[in-house]
Amino acid sequence: MAQTGTRYEGYDVNLAFWQAMAADRVNRFEVEDTFVMDDRANIRWRFHFGDGGSLRGVSLIRARHGRIVEALAYAKTPGQSAPLPE
Repeated sequence: MAQTGTRYEGYDVNLAFWQAMAADRVNRFEVEDTFVMDDRANIRWRFHFGDGGSLRGVSLIRARHGRIVEALAYAKTPGQSAPLPE
């Protein structure tokens, strides 16, 4: 069964999470593509670890009145792939 990840709810919890991410000087995000339509944004990214490894992911964002009201992020680690039909 695949892990569902950690869910962060509420302004203060999310603010603390993203402040910690922004202050991290070892790991980093690289935005690969952004698509925005109406109140939705899809952001494809790569997260680089300090040891040289990385993983790719996508964030699905919904905004209202200039503020993010929902953000879902999904990542795929190297080596995880669906088997192809024979």
